[in-house]
Amino acid sequence: MKNLLILLLILTGISSCAPYRQLEDERLKRAQAEREKSDMLSEYTSMKNTLDSVNENKKILAKKINLLEKDTAMANTNLRNYLKLDAENKRRMDQLSQTTDRILDANLGENERLNSKIALQKEDLNKQQLELEKKIAAFEAQKEAYDNAKGKLGVKEQRIQELQAALDRKEQAVKDLQNLVSTALIGFKASGLDVVTRNGKVYVLLPEALLFTSGSKTIDINGREALRQLAAVLNANPEIEISVEGHTDNVPYHPKTKGSLVEDNWDLSVLRATSVVKALAAFGVSPLRMSAQGRGEYMPVDPGNSTQAKAQNRRTEIILSPKLEQLLKAMN
Repeated sequence: MKNLLILLLILTGISSCAPYRQLEDERLKRAQAEREKSDMLSEYTSMKNTLDSVNENKKILAKKINLLEKDTAMANTNLRNYLKLDAENKRRMDQLSQTTDRILDANLGENERLNSKIALQKEDLNKQQLELEKKIAAFEAQKEAYDNAKGKLGVKEQRIQELQAALDRKEQAVKDLQNLVSTALIGFKASGLDVVTRNGKVYVLLPEALLFTSGSKTIDINGREALRQLAAVLNANPEIEISVEGHTDNVPYHPKTKGSLVEDNWDLSVLRATSVVKALAAFGVSPLRMSAQGRGEYMPVDPGNSTQAKAQNRRTEIILSPKLEQLLKAMN
């Protein structure tokens, strides 16, 4: 009899190890999903910062071009003034030459004095001519720099337009997806189901009352029907990535049986999210597109302690994310 009791104790210990390992595997998967989500958020933030930087550079270039255009207009005005001055100098030189001829006829001595004066004036005119040529060369250099800047701005504007078009397509895809999901699940609105968009993603908000009984991870018949109709939309749109998050209220969870897999609200939220993922997979959604996460009571939508607040916090969120390949191509 003693040996039989020992054998039963050994068999009981062996059977309790398997659920522990399964729970540990679920926790590791949850941590991996958290890291993947963090990477996606970081990638999206990086792309948004890059777009803001491109827009800021566009504004800076526009200001520089405005300054260049003003400088060009000023240079054109100066060039016209210099050309007028050059014509006036030539006219004066002609007048001086005529005057010199008359003076030579009248007085050779005065002619020498005038020749000296003319030489000085010619030297001054040559200096003015050289200065004018330098300014013309500077103007041409400014015009070339302006043309180069204008060409670069055109390239950047094209890239910005491509990026904006990709963002617009993504936003439209999110709106279309929200409409598809809302239409498919319209029959469950009265049960508290809601479909909203946040940060470029579609959130399907499922209250506890639609999916589970209190403290349970088993999906009831109404909840399975809602997931079946959602799966039909997801199967028709294979480019959508799916993340399922379980949430609870802040009422402590007490296991109903000793050695239960569910020890607290966090465990319950993980198992509920996993149940939803498995249900969607059973309706044909590829497991490679989905991840399950448990948030416990740590991300409430209503921090209050009223009955209504707790009911709102007991929910499952199915997060639908359109892929970003087109946007990434535009960024590259």
